[in-house]
Amino acid sequence: MLDRLLSPPVVRRRTAAVAVLLGTWAVTCVGPAALAVNTGSVGDCGTLSFSGSAFGYLDNGTLSAGFCVSGTRSLRRINVAYDKAKGAPTAVRLGYQRTDSSGVGIRKPVYGSTVTARAGGTTLRSFSLPVSPGCYHGVMLNTATRFQYVTKVWGDC
Repeated sequence: MLDRLLSPPVVRRRTAAVAVLLGTWAVTCVGPAALAVNTGSVGDCGTLSFSGSAFGYLDNGTLSAGFCVSGTRSLRRINVAYDKAKGAPTAVRLGYQRTDSSGVGIRKPVYGSTVTARAGGTTLRSFSLPVSPGCYHGVMLNTATRFQYVTKVWGDC
């Protein structure tokens, strides 16, 4: 099942629990201007430079995020992918979130539109926009269970 964890790199939490702990958070959906054309992999940065990646492991796949920077080392794109190894098709929303050094979200998660992840396939979303320097992780929201999964933290906190 998607809501069962394999190892500590992925944190599972219910969106409602996050709202209770951190105040009222609305889910932010990225508009068309901020959502880039989807690339082939989390490391595909086009004319930008690949700066690193972060992963989270689930019992039925891997959540990963790739971080692309400009020549000034400013974060300009975040690619988030879910490689689903097994299980029934699942509706998910991929995105990213600014965090502190321990992985606690300090900003609202930014999600793309809902997509269906299928066994043996990769679901990928790219977010191109200038973002503040700091720490980030890739996020995936299972729309049926409302569980959110995250990668390890990347960046300078």
